[in-house]
Amino acid sequence: MADGNEKVDEPKKSGLAVGTLSMWEAFAQGLGTNGPAAVTALFFVSIAGLVGASLPFVLILAFLIYAGMTLITYEWSKEVASAYSWAAFHKRGFKRLGGFFSYFGGLTYWYYYLLGYTGFAMLGLSSFLYVLFPSVTSQYPWLWIPIITIVIAETTALAYFGIKISMRYILYTGMAEVIFLVITSIIMIILGGGKNTGVVFTALPVGNNFTLIFVAMMLGIATFGGINSIVPVAEETKNPKKNIPIALVTLASIVGFTLLLNSYSQTILFGINNMFNYATLPDPGVSLYLKYLGLAGGVLLIIFVINSFNTSGVSFETSTIRTVYGYARDGVFFPKSFTKINKHKVPGNVVIFTGVFSLIIAIVAGILMGPFIASIFLILSNSVFSFFNHALAGLELSVYHHRNKTLKVFRHVVIPWVTAIMIFIAIIYVVYPAPPAPLKYSAWIAGLYALFVIVTYFYYKSKNPEKLKKIGDFTL
Repeated sequence: MADGNEKVDEPKKSGLAVGTLSMWEAFAQGLGTNGPAAVTALFFVSIAGLVGASLPFVLILAFLIYAGMTLITYEWSKEVASAYSWAAFHKRGFKRLGGFFSYFGGLTYWYYYLLGYTGFAMLGLSSFLYVLFPSVTSQYPWLWIPIITIVIAETTALAYFGIKISMRYILYTGMAEVIFLVITSIIMIILGGGKNTGVVFTALPVGNNFTLIFVAMMLGIATFGGINSIVPVAEETKNPKKNIPIALVTLASIVGFTLLLNSYSQTILFGINNMFNYATLPDPGVSLYLKYLGLAGGVLLIIFVINSFNTSGVSFETSTIRTVYGYARDGVFFPKSFTKINKHKVPGNVVIFTGVFSLIIAIVAGILMGPFIASIFLILSNSVFSFFNHALAGLELSVYHHRNKTLKVFRHVVIPWVTAIMIFIAIIYVVYPAPPAPLKYSAWIAGLYALFVIVTYFYYKSKNPEKLKKIGDFTL
């Protein structure tokens, strides 16, 4: 383990396609995971159902917190370039507990990526299509199962045939999506005329009920989720300790601006006093676009939303695969067969495993709760671990730089610690006051998984402690 300025005893050779991606292609990994158009279709509806016209206010607060989370990732990405990035971050944090948090943190982030793939991308897509064509889905209520199966097969095939083709597809379609959202948002703000107001940036629409605001914050922060998933492709990026931080800042700025602008434009046009009804409509964003931007605007939004869910699936699966590969490479938790690299420089066995396992999770969750509720359930459950790891990495950042005598108080102490406090508050509001059943059980499932990971840690510690010492060491 690193102590002071000592370097971790680490292997330097990666089986992945080292140096394949440019900064913009690495940027695409995070853009795809976030899926801005898909976010407007899924998260805006859920948040508006809680806080109505305070949707933009919640998103501004959430973005400030997520900006702090991104700074934490930014600082760590200048130190580490590794496929199982969060395991590597934690290994260099708290000296005595680094081994435990490296094991626990990376595997809980695997949970985040896996459930993001199944919950947000796959079930989110089927939910969007369900309400888009209600007559078809009412006649064939099981139709979401073949939809998910086909899309998982398609995204898995893209992942199998190499990272370059996947990232270029996401970059070109994702930037077209962002440009479309920005231009249409500006048009709708202009069309809003006298409806433009600053009230939506306050808690007044919910009677200054900050309990509701904080309950919505969990979904608000998750709205910007995925931006930091750039880091799992660090091993495959050229000059990663330079390009990954640049990609993070660039992406956070673009996505933050795009989503805040779009949430404002939709809120004022739908009507401040009418926003609680926004969540009761099937695809309210599509309805708004059809009303104010015509058939062309509505159809283009539908196309971009569908593609956005798809690219999110590709990116989430990419992160899932890299995290599994990192642990398998160290001989822990996953079998050594998962380290086998195919001719496309991708761990092919992991790709197939991830596709099949994700399909099982999506189908089981969808049958138990229905596609839409299952989607929100899995998103809430995995977000707990994203938040926890960011908070922990923020605290570790100050310890690491203090130990190495490179501490910058504002960047390494003030922002990370304030962010960590806000994150812990958000986590508390997932548990109490909890959302209605079955969503309140999402944190329980996350807790059971955390317990499982802890049990396996102590199993390795008693049976094969030497293996644990490797976890988190690898970095280019």
